[in-house]
Amino acid sequence: MTDDASATGTPDTPDQPGDGPQPDQTVRRPRDPAPEPAPPPGGTVVATAPEHLPGGQGYGGPPAPPGAALDAPGPADPAAAAKAGRTGATGAFAAVGAGLLGAAVVIARVRSRSDGELDWSNFGVGLGATAVLLLIALVGATTAGRREGSRARTDLVTWPGVAGILGVALMLDVGIDSKGHGIGYLIGAVVVVLAAIGYVISRRAAFVVTAIAGLGILYALGFEDLVADNVSDANAPVVMGAAVGVFVVAVTILGWVLPSRAISGVAVGVVGLVAYAGMLLMMLALRMIGEFFGGLGGGLFPGAGGAGGPDGGGSGEFGWFAVTGAYRESDVWWTVGFAGVLALGWALAAAVSNHSGFALLALATPVVIAPLASAVLAVEHPTWWSAVLASGGGILLLGGVLLARRRGRALARPAY
Repeated sequence: MTDDASATGTPDTPDQPGDGPQPDQTVRRPRDPAPEPAPPPGGTVVATAPEHLPGGQGYGGPPAPPGAALDAPGPADPAAAAKAGRTGATGAFAAVGAGLLGAAVVIARVRSRSDGELDWSNFGVGLGATAVLLLIALVGATTAGRREGSRARTDLVTWPGVAGILGVALMLDVGIDSKGHGIGYLIGAVVVVLAAIGYVISRRAAFVVTAIAGLGILYALGFEDLVADNVSDANAPVVMGAAVGVFVVAVTILGWVLPSRAISGVAVGVVGLVAYAGMLLMMLALRMIGEFFGGLGGGLFPGAGGAGGPDGGGSGEFGWFAVTGAYRESDVWWTVGFAGVLALGWALAAAVSNHSGFALLALATPVVIAPLASAVLAVEHPTWWSAVLASGGGILLLGGVLLARRRGRALARPAY
């Protein structure tokens, strides 16, 4: 070691050109990379994962489940992912096949006791068709959990399963020939339980709609046993209208916790709208029958009374036929009020869920209910009804235009 060596024991650097910087030479280092521009105030910085890590795995994202690369197509294959989410021909075969078997069940239900006695040939065909439907649904359930092609597999659970559940209900009604409400409670409970199992397996909204049908059977029977007998005939239309509204609201709220909240809410909403329209049609039929027989009796047969109508206006008799106190005018207004409350609720649900089904219900309610109510009430000046409805609709549409313009300006305004 020479005297020029460093104290750390580093060997002498050879004095050769090119092996290091020489005296009076300038050393040029690589330029530092330019700093990234700072985000604008209020901006959002989004960290991106390295390109070699799919789906952000290992870069702040959740780890991939075991076997995910084998069961599901990766992000590099979007076409395969889209194909796996479609039913393809499987859905068509499942729907048509379930429909044909369901038709066999319905025919068996109608003809099994057409003469009062149980026809075992028709009943056996119905049982066999129901068993095939449930068996196919069970086979589909064993493979429905697989990721690859799961949409097509769940169709084998959904459509045969729904038809099979309804087939079980029909076969129970035929096999257990009972006039009491006990068989109705049994059928409703079986439908609800089987539909719940089907929904847990497939997560398809068709089973939710089937469960609503079973709940409707239980609700109707319970209402008849617990409430109907204690209600006077004068208050029956009002109580019935309130019962329909309670059922629609309750099922909508219960179904809101499920991913299929829109389907369940719209399905039970259609039931409610049809029920209110049917009540008004029944009142209209009673008014027309009362006017016909009351006018006929008063003109051709002395001593016959006037026609029954709003506020129970009189009674008419024609031979054995009699109409007494058909309905009251207040019953019509109560029905309109119940339907109007539901329409407001559907409009709110449409705003919250962004589903067009609720909007269609809110649109269809005044279109269906208002003309029926005016016909039942036999209003003398329907022009006033049209003018009020048109004015209210125009004001609401104008408010919608103003809100849409305000929202458009808010979205176009810069975020900073």
